[in-house]
Amino acid sequence: MSRRRVRSLTVALPALMLSLILPTGASAQDAILTGTVANESGTPVNAAQIEIRGGVAGTGTLTDGQGRFRITLAPGTYDLVVTAVGHQTTPISNVRVSAGATTTLDITMPTQAESLNPITVTVSRSAAGGGERAVENIATTDVITAGEISERPATNMADHLREAPGVDVITHGLQASNVVVRGFNNIFSGALHMLSDYRLAGVPSLRVNLMHFIPTTEEDLERIEVVLGPGSALYGPNTANGVVHMLSKSPLTSQGTTVTLGTGAKALDGPSAFQGSFRSAFLITEDLGFKVSGQYLTGDEWSYVDPTEEEGRLSFVADPAACTADRVVRGLDPAAGAAACERVGVRDFDISRYSVEARADWRFMDEGTFVGTYGQNSSSGIELTGLGAGQVNDWISEFYQGRVTYKRLFAQAYYNTSDAGNSWLLRDGLPLQDNSTLFVAQLQQGVGLADGRQDFTVGADIFRTRPDSKGSIYGSYETSPEGVEIDEWGVYLQSKTKISEKFDLILAGRVDSHSILPDNVFSPRAALVFNPSPDHGIRASYNRAFSTPSALNFFLDISGGVAPGALAQLGYSTRAYGSGRNGWSLQNSDGSLQGMRSPCTPAGLGGPSALVPVSTQLMWGCMVGVMLATGAIDAATAAFLGSLSPTSGDIGAQAWNPLTDEAVAVGSLVLPDQAPTLESNTETFEVGWTGVFNNRISISADAYYMKKNNFVSPLLVQTPLLRLDADDITAYLTPFVGAATAAALGAGGGTIPVGVVSSESSGARGPELILSYRNVGDIDLWGTDFSLQAFLTDEWMLTAMWSHVSDDSFEIGGGAAPITLNAPTDKASFGLGYNNADRGFNASSRVRFTSAFPASSAGFVGEVESAMIVDLTAGYEVPNTAATIQLSMTNVLGNLARPFEDTYQSFIGVPEMGRYTMLRVKYDLF
Repeated sequence: MSRRRVRSLTVALPALMLSLILPTGASAQDAILTGTVANESGTPVNAAQIEIRGGVAGTGTLTDGQGRFRITLAPGTYDLVVTAVGHQTTPISNVRVSAGATTTLDITMPTQAESLNPITVTVSRSAAGGGERAVENIATTDVITAGEISERPATNMADHLREAPGVDVITHGLQASNVVVRGFNNIFSGALHMLSDYRLAGVPSLRVNLMHFIPTTEEDLERIEVVLGPGSALYGPNTANGVVHMLSKSPLTSQGTTVTLGTGAKALDGPSAFQGSFRSAFLITEDLGFKVSGQYLTGDEWSYVDPTEEEGRLSFVADPAACTADRVVRGLDPAAGAAACERVGVRDFDISRYSVEARADWRFMDEGTFVGTYGQNSSSGIELTGLGAGQVNDWISEFYQGRVTYKRLFAQAYYNTSDAGNSWLLRDGLPLQDNSTLFVAQLQQGVGLADGRQDFTVGADIFRTRPDSKGSIYGSYETSPEGVEIDEWGVYLQSKTKISEKFDLILAGRVDSHSILPDNVFSPRAALVFNPSPDHGIRASYNRAFSTPSALNFFLDISGGVAPGALAQLGYSTRAYGSGRNGWSLQNSDGSLQGMRSPCTPAGLGGPSALVPVSTQLMWGCMVGVMLATGAIDAATAAFLGSLSPTSGDIGAQAWNPLTDEAVAVGSLVLPDQAPTLESNTETFEVGWTGVFNNRISISADAYYMKKNNFVSPLLVQTPLLRLDADDITAYLTPFVGAATAAALGAGGGTIPVGVVSSESSGARGPELILSYRNVGDIDLWGTDFSLQAFLTDEWMLTAMWSHVSDDSFEIGGGAAPITLNAPTDKASFGLGYNNADRGFNASSRVRFTSAFPASSAGFVGEVESAMIVDLTAGYEVPNTAATIQLSMTNVLGNLARPFEDTYQSFIGVPEMGRYTMLRVKYDLF
């Protein structure tokens, strides 16, 4: 034995003997942690295991028959994990105990039935009076908890919604997406009512939901609530397709600091993303808390080549003079034209994002709290719009929000702003500017009668939208005397009557007014909820919700770049143009066309920008010139044909719709006036059931019938192209060149677009195809949603979801292309999860399936193939540290619905995405 070790023993043994003789001394510096464990109803939990984490792994105790416990610890700060059969594992962070003192901690431990049947606030829109259990709700709800969010690392918040019933997601890339509920998605969609802490989270005026523009971090999310079906009676306009509500944690109830670092990689491509985030929350006083969170993401986006962008490059970059001339034709600044031409179709696949959010919660009195929040997000990357992709550089979204709750009173005001930074459309190269704002003020009060059988909720909302694009998005409308401002206000009343102990009757009504729409809108709602037992709920409801036209529907006026395909080579481009306040027309009162614009119009008649009468002679000369330029005829034939002068009596004109490939004689053409856009109404009849069995299995099933009146279409071509009738060309030329040659010339010349229907009021500035929105009539469909959650054991959990919609395409008549659901008729997922809190390990797998469906959103048209994708996640809490390692893999096995395909595409125009792996380390610092 070494001399050093002998000396150690001679010092340690007397100290050990002294500690045994004297019971005070060192033990007097210990801390005591005591308290109780009870479930949500207050019943004590017997034999609950309380395990202490953080340097003393394995230390713990069991509760007694009254749910009491007592643990002796060294002074410090600890994390606890509480487990018990039949109850949800409950982690508790940052419990501080002091030397020589007793700390009391009373723990509420939800039963598994409670975790399967969560409290929601979104259905009742109650920030002050708490929420309702899922079995008591009048609409189907799905809740993604903080635990589920924290266990699935993601660069895209929408990834957490993929297993929710009825939710449809278009994935644009690593961070961008579009999310709707029960179909009618679009490449640029704001149909879903998306909230973040009771605040509208869409981009002001554009009304598009970009979840990666929301600054809230995953570490700060308490839960995400998904409500299927309409909800206008309480929420107001634009809730016809459901609600997604992201709720963050309060610093009054959740303190601590968490830092997360992660990296992601595509298959075989090496690192492609880095992500870091943090959240820090603390108490300044017992009633005043503050938190701040932020994140940073940088990476390499999935690549994609847009054929229309390539056409633009061929048309403009190869011929800069033609590009500048095109800008002049459309009344644009030629000096800026060259710079715009140079960036047509040049995609930058580097993405970046940063965000910060700060919030203070002040409990100014019992049951009274004020919350003030500021948030900012800056994003750079590729965003898809109805006019193709946009290159976004430093698009900044900010908000300022204050809200007050006192008992059942809720009041808030917030201000959302947007700054598009240095952004442009890739098909045109023209800048996108957006400095729009949205101001909202809301007030709600709940009142219950003394007997508890009757409850009322009354409220009012004001929405003030101020579009501001410096003329880049709203064009001529922005400088019109009437302006582009939109004001909306509404009032509502809801009554909840307890008919008996098991039956609740809910009636609600709302009236909204809009500064542009001619009439007020009434939204009624009625529901009957039957709770045969505390764990089962049956509901039947009727709801009439509505969506108001957006600023884009009314005031959009922007170039969409070159027309797709061969039309670009012929000199055609596109323009998106809203209906305005008064609408516009293409035909005169006698049915004749107001005119046409043609890339062939000679300078003597005003050039391509001039509106000219539909003239067979002009169209003939254009047809001959195109055939010569494309090599369809030689110079001699062109000279001969050019010497001819056919009249409208010789050769008739046809109007050709490039989307439907239908042609109609101009004399028989009927083009309805483009009326001012009106609100779209959605009526829904729904029955549903939610049940919880033995605290382990939760099932929800719903069936619904939905009818949309005055449905607002996506951007559709409203101005058909003009060409000469092929049969008339053949008949006219036969006497000159013989039947065979005439037939060949007729077949070739009769397919050439030589002009486009136009008018002075349609917004066209040259030979442009005008795209616009239109109220297209009625659409009806039915569907079902089913979801299952089952605790197989205390550690294993099974989840399943299936949703079905009756149709994915709807004929609207009038020669227009069908309206598509832009979502699959069938989608399903199956998941299996494992969570062992004692060992600090969790893992899950999910399989998600979507059926094939037709897609049509502006220029993004085609068939989306079916997909079956497997995702995996795993997490491990490193013993005796504050670190958790998390792994996430998406598309692990390729597209199983298409054997031998490693990638899948969620929509037309988005990249094909393959396997993606993300590794993240999370540190709970204190």
